[in-house]
Amino acid sequence: MKEILIKKYDNRRLYCVEEARYVSLTEIRDFLQRGDKVKVIEKSSGKDITKYILMQVLLEERYDLLPTYFYQMILQSPPEAIDSFFKKFFPWMMDVYKGFQEGSFSMPSMPGMSGMPNMPGMSGMPQMPFQNPWMQTPFNPFTQQQPQPKKQEKSEPAKEGNDDAMAEILKRLRELEAKVKSDS
Repeated sequence: MKEILIKKYDNRRLYCVEEARYVSLTEIRDFLQRGDKVKVIEKSSGKDITKYILMQVLLEERYDLLPTYFYQMILQSPPEAIDSFFKKFFPWMMDVYKGFQEGSFSMPSMPGMSGMPNMPGMSGMPQMPFQNPWMQTPFNPFTQQQPQPKKQEKSEPAKEGNDDAMAEILKRLRELEAKVKSDS
């Protein structure tokens, strides 16, 4: 993997130093897809603007990737919540999802919260002072509140309620996966 240096000029054009030519956002995407690392510097100030350009590439190529309310939620969220989400929780959830896709799905339990997944960055999260559509669903695996387990017969083990919660999570993951596949 090599690093490709790109300079962004004041006229908004992107110049690839290695290839000695101007490149488009699509060509930057191609560099990334073949495994190269891209670094973008603003020519006039020397400022590293790689994140900004990569976001442009992502939005141009996959503009319909996320629903509008997700972008609104990000903009309304406190910076520490977004930082925690993208640095801790999101990579962990992608690993869980990849494991699910590969057939090796397992989710460790969070200490002190039987049946709840061990989700990095979720403990100690500040209370969100905004309307979050994800937190308004009947079942929410991100809070300590769980649906009340069905009345258990005396012969059933006590952990059955936890199994019900995990079964509900798996059911919702499968529904989401089916919806994603049908939309693409």
